[in-house]
Amino acid sequence: MAAILAHTAQGHRPFTKAQTPENFTAKGKRQFNAAKESLATKHAHTPAPLHIKRVSRAQETSPRAIAWAIPSGSRKVDHTAQAWRAARSLDELLCRRKDCQRNIMAVLWVLLRYTDHNTMTVRITWDTIATKARVSRATVGNALKFLRTHGLLGIVASGRSATYAAKAGQPATNEAPVYVITRPIGRGLRPQDTSDAPTSTSTTEKGATGTCGNNLEPLPVGGLTTYEVSSYTRTREKNTHNEPLRGTENHGHGCAVQTRHRDQRQVTLWPANRRISSRSQGLSAAAEILRLMPDLARFSKKNVLNMVKPFFDAGWTISDVHHALDWRTTPGLHGKEAWGALPQHDRDTQSYIDYCRILRAAILYRLRQWMTPTGEVMTSRSQRAAAASSHARAAARAAAERRAQQAAQRPQLRSTVSRGAAAARAALAAARRTGACS
Repeated sequence: MAAILAHTAQGHRPFTKAQTPENFTAKGKRQFNAAKESLATKHAHTPAPLHIKRVSRAQETSPRAIAWAIPSGSRKVDHTAQAWRAARSLDELLCRRKDCQRNIMAVLWVLLRYTDHNTMTVRITWDTIATKARVSRATVGNALKFLRTHGLLGIVASGRSATYAAKAGQPATNEAPVYVITRPIGRGLRPQDTSDAPTSTSTTEKGATGTCGNNLEPLPVGGLTTYEVSSYTRTREKNTHNEPLRGTENHGHGCAVQTRHRDQRQVTLWPANRRISSRSQGLSAAAEILRLMPDLARFSKKNVLNMVKPFFDAGWTISDVHHALDWRTTPGLHGKEAWGALPQHDRDTQSYIDYCRILRAAILYRLRQWMTPTGEVMTSRSQRAAAASSHARAAARAAAERRAQQAAQRPQLRSTVSRGAAAARAALAAARRTGACS
């Protein structure tokens, strides 16, 4: 507030509305009051500026500007490793998807790599971060917002293009943003490090005091980021660590760190033997594939759906995709029908991006073996089993019909045979009598 008031114009004194003269008519009084109210509204209060002026280039790394930029509930790191450890211990980060975790940590790694260890500030552009971290500018913006929200980063000076940075008569140069590396109080420390002792004169709580006497309060950060204050409150006992409430195990980013394997979750996102008929069902099936196959956790649901969409359109199920990734259509060169394990990440020779590309290529290669040279998808195992089952049921129905027809014809055959036998016996008896008489 003091920083805002320092930039507020103080050119007018408080206006005191004058009393309406008694000798004025009713119309004159209304006009007089309207004019005075308009003048009072204009000069009574000057609104605060919407944007505070950017820190000058000479003051970008000054202690006062850095202390003003430190988020509330955080403090400047003593070493970049503290920020790295603090980020890895965030529950909000561990609850996110694997590719999101990788992007955020990659952006933080680039920031720490270019950090000035004397002031713990970094002057870098978004394009440089995107190039070094191998992500897009939109991902850089989302990652920086996440780091600011959770007290790992503070903005000392924002970036400006040459169109707005240069003054009259000065060369047009761009201004890169300046960030300060911070950590939430109580996080990022090793066991042998001294714990953060809260003091009443701490600059992270009271702000820096300049020569003009303005107390610059640190910028607020959304959410509770300190280690001492948990995001989950309980009334029965004192909460000394982050512990989720009962019943919040499967509620997205608000849940605590899952200590068990993802495959042990009891919720089925999509049945493994049911066909997919829409995109929403395909996304649910892709999420179920990620749950059943941990090797594919590097990809997003949309990426997995993009790889298996031709097979889902052909009537395949999740079980069929799983079978296609494990088994060949015909035995290989060594007579083996099983594919074996998918490629694993070799951290010594491969970057994470290269490994994701290799893994995606291996998955697509295995799936293409179940397609004809013309691009048509072969019948899956479940489709062949369903066809064989339908053929067996049809054969059983035909056999049952033949047996029923034979059973219906059996009484007529029996009557015909019995009549013929009776006639033969009568003829034989007549022949015997004729012979006896002769």
